[in-house]
Amino acid sequence: MNRSRLIAIGTAFILVATPLILSACDGSEVSDVESLLTDARIARQAGDIDQAIALLETAMDQAPTNAKVRIELSSAYLDREDVDLLDVDRVALFLTSFEENVSDTPGNSIQRFGGVCQYADDPHAQLFAPGDYQGYVDLYADRDLIDNVVDLLNGVDPSGADLSIIPEELRTLSLCSGIVDGEIFYNQEAALAHLRALGLSDDEIATALAVNAVVRFFEAYFFIVEDIPQQTSWYHVAGQSGDYIGVCADDEDALREQVEGAIQDLGEAVASLDLRDHLLGGDTASQELVQHVLDAYEAIEGDLGPNCDDGQ
Repeated sequence: MNRSRLIAIGTAFILVATPLILSACDGSEVSDVESLLTDARIARQAGDIDQAIALLETAMDQAPTNAKVRIELSSAYLDREDVDLLDVDRVALFLTSFEENVSDTPGNSIQRFGGVCQYADDPHAQLFAPGDYQGYVDLYADRDLIDNVVDLLNGVDPSGADLSIIPEELRTLSLCSGIVDGEIFYNQEAALAHLRALGLSDDEIATALAVNAVVRFFEAYFFIVEDIPQQTSWYHVAGQSGDYIGVCADDEDALREQVEGAIQDLGEAVASLDLRDHLLGGDTASQELVQHVLDAYEAIEGDLGPNCDDGQ
């Protein structure tokens, strides 16, 4: 993807378009949540991310269920650590780049298992490690932050009521019928209606969807690299119907169950990007990003997704 277009994606993700309306500039105490939110956005636009976060955390203390504040704070947290849609795009391309991911000397980063792997002697399969992405260590250092952002977008109130900003249509995308042959199936209008009912502008909705795509994508990525509870071997495979990722493990049936949550997270990331693209009118850069993440989902889902009966 053209670098200037990628930068444009990242910039659109980081900032919600906000007029520079100054408030509380005389240093008087700010207690109104809307004023805090406005001042935080001004601070971000001025490059003072720490001040923006301090203001947003104060707003969160006053109004912990406020969707606008939670979205802005989530975005600001990722902004401070320089984690954004550019990282998602790069990792998605890494996972689906056949030649570049081959390890000349498979070893420490390749997880081994004791069984016989159907890809081990396949001349069309190349061993690789999903954690060999060049920037992986820096990304993984932000795992706790990413978990925190997930909680911000999907909170509950003290009574246990669901305060999720992200629509159920995205959170419960069917693993068997939600994404089929490159098509994404969910109720776009119902999802947008949920977000607009929270009083969000289109810019705020786009930011929420971008943030959700980032954190769900990396939750899935970290799980497949770090947390699968059995040893695995990963291959890029050139199949007759297209390239895909092949995975071998001692218990492959158990593996499908173990990674179900990660596959669900990847599907939610794809759907979030797709809805954002729909909302923003679908420029070339946005469409390419959706396609790259969709390609990564489909490449992994083949060997790790559930076994679905026809018509399910």
